[in-house]
Amino acid sequence: MGREIVGDCSTDHEFGEYETDLIIKYLKQKCGPPPDGANIEVTWEGCELASDEETQYPVISVVWDDGIIDYPNEYIGKCTEAFEHFDLPEEISEQGQKHQAILEGIEAIYESLAEAFRRRHSDS
Repeated sequence: MGREIVGDCSTDHEFGEYETDLIIKYLKQKCGPPPDGANIEVTWEGCELASDEETQYPVISVVWDDGIIDYPNEYIGKCTEAFEHFDLPEEISEQGQKHQAILEGIEAIYESLAEAFRRRHSDS
């Protein structure tokens, strides 16, 4: 059985299961039905803690039967992109891009000032 993680499940104890079901329904609506032999499901991911203990947490994954279909690359890509839009609304994403452009502009101004300062002091 193949599996590719497309996003994290909610950690909200009260509404987590409801939110996860909503995300899966959104992915299926946005990306269309999974290919035959594939599905979007909650799976468990393990990790090791600093204390050498292992823990598991739920994630949303595209799963598929290797005997029925090959790696569903295109569908996984669609689901990953759709999850990012669900998890990070477009308005917030656009604001982040605007802030990044402003920061890059400030950095460019700083670099040009630093270069002018270096030239001025190297001439003296």
